[in-house]
Amino acid sequence: MGFKGYVIRPFDPWRSRLCTCPPKYSFDPYTGCEHGCLYCYASSYIKDFYSCRPKKDLLRKVRRDLSKIPANSLISMSNSSDPYTPMEARLKLTRRCLEEFAKYRIRLLVITKGALVSRDIDLLKRLRCAVTMTITTIDKDLSRRLEPRAPTPSTRLNALSTLSANGIPVGMRLDPIIPFLNDDRVEELLKEAKNVGVRHVVASTFKPRYDSWRRMVEEFPEEMRKLERLLKMGERIGRSWYLPREFRFKLMKEVAETCRRLGLTFACCREGFPQLHTAKTCDGSHLIEGFD
Repeated sequence: MGFKGYVIRPFDPWRSRLCTCPPKYSFDPYTGCEHGCLYCYASSYIKDFYSCRPKKDLLRKVRRDLSKIPANSLISMSNSSDPYTPMEARLKLTRRCLEEFAKYRIRLLVITKGALVSRDIDLLKRLRCAVTMTITTIDKDLSRRLEPRAPTPSTRLNALSTLSANGIPVGMRLDPIIPFLNDDRVEELLKEAKNVGVRHVVASTFKPRYDSWRRMVEEFPEEMRKLERLLKMGERIGRSWYLPREFRFKLMKEVAETCRRLGLTFACCREGFPQLHTAKTCDGSHLIEGFD
């Protein structure tokens, strides 16, 4: 079937040769995001990204789309605009979508920075699902500068703990790792993640685009001057700048080895190192009950 006008549509990784995600559908209840993360790449292709708004006529479209996708389909929510952006506390749009999902035999992977996800445990228990929480640093002050309107790292860890205690499988996205900024306390963060029930970790290096680079330079001028020297030795892939391959491999291998010591599975996102992966899927969807 064609997917023009659909809100649940096949996941499109821009035909990236580095993407190792399993086949899945992508769904975003909102357009844009309120968290204000400086490093976000989605602002490069979503107009007025930081002016978050609910999608028009969303519930009707969700019902239509769910009736047309095959049973047991994997839906990834969300890949660009956080489903638990702050306005969700008031609008409850994501929650209403979960109510619709619960009527169908689908698998759901929730990707968020929003601790509000723990509000919906009652619905998540009715779904075959897993939750992966993005946490970039254990440092509260650094997080506030990087992700000014996102929940604090401890708040996100507490949400993961609550989800795990209620039988919801949880993973963590350590994404992005930014040299000279948040790469010095990775092991500490991974230990905290293990303690709250995280079973799988997805890591990725910072791959700036023009707008995210400009924001980072404004907030972290000294660190970005150092990083710029490294990026100049890297390469451009698609619309993003990549650090040198050898540097990225060393960084990802260190995270992978720490995960192994802690008993966590590991994968990296669009880095080109599948040999480091120790899980059935990179995105954490293998955590979902009934994974095929």
